[in-house]
Amino acid sequence: MPTRPASPVLQLLFAAFLLQACPSTLMAAKDASGWFSPHCDGASFYLFKVEGLPSKQKINLNLRQHFSWWNYRPQEVWEDVYAERCTSIGKCEAATHARIWLDKAGPKDKHVSGKYEMDFGGEHLAANFLVKYRNDKTWLCE
Repeated sequence: MPTRPASPVLQLLFAAFLLQACPSTLMAAKDASGWFSPHCDGASFYLFKVEGLPSKQKINLNLRQHFSWWNYRPQEVWEDVYAERCTSIGKCEAATHARIWLDKAGPKDKHVSGKYEMDFGGEHLAANFLVKYRNDKTWLCE
């Protein structure tokens, strides 16, 4: 006796079940999150939940430029940056090479998205990020 194919309703219910049961496999690559703080000669980015790092580690990226962030910020170009990964106890390791790509946006935007690439010896990390603005009062402009 031949079997009948499942009805479209049954197929739809099965697809919905898979979406609910397996979101981690469908969205394996998550963007890093965190915050950024503009300053007189660039901006600093603090990334948490970085794929490929233990949950207690974070990445700090420092973009230095000759202009204030509010007057100019690079967009849609790779910029070399200083980067380090730090543990929760404040022990940090500098990257051997790092760069950042900022998506197009205005200098006064409260969110910044982009991507990064960095190397720590033989280990390569690369992903997207979405960070929000935070005013860091330790930066004083003269």
